Amino acid sequence: MTEQAVSAIRFTLFKHSRDSFLAALDDASIPHSTVVQFSGRPQASGFTEIVSALSDALPWNGIAKVIISWVEARKSRRVMINMKEGLVSIDAQGYGAKDVERLLRACRDVSIIDTMPQDKEIEALDSDVAVRRAD
Repeated sequence: MTEQAVSAIRFTLFKHSRDSFLAALDDASIPHSTVVQFSGRPQASGFTEIVSALSDALPWNGIAKVIISWVEARKSRRVMINMKEGLVSIDAQGYGAKDVERLLRACRDVSIIDTMPQDKEIEALDSDVAVRRAD
């Protein structure tokens, strides 16, 4: 019997990213679990999800594609891949799926950020269009 290690990617979801990012994982059939954290001290606000599987079975490419498509869908979105050394955080914007996959394999955790709720972004786009029409 061969032994395999379990790999896990920890996602911390900030601001307005939780519902849309988890829906993107669900749409790609990537199972994930909520991590409940208890602390006696104040913590940075954010929800934690984890994707784990045997190393060979973890859907690295699928997760990378979800990240790329999620970031590209809206300007207010960022994905920061935090490396194991703890010294480098890499913004996934502008990278291809293969590059993100390579980074995920070496990461400590991933921060998912959407600074604007979807309804506010729609309002901002509508006001930009109205201003352009007025000019």
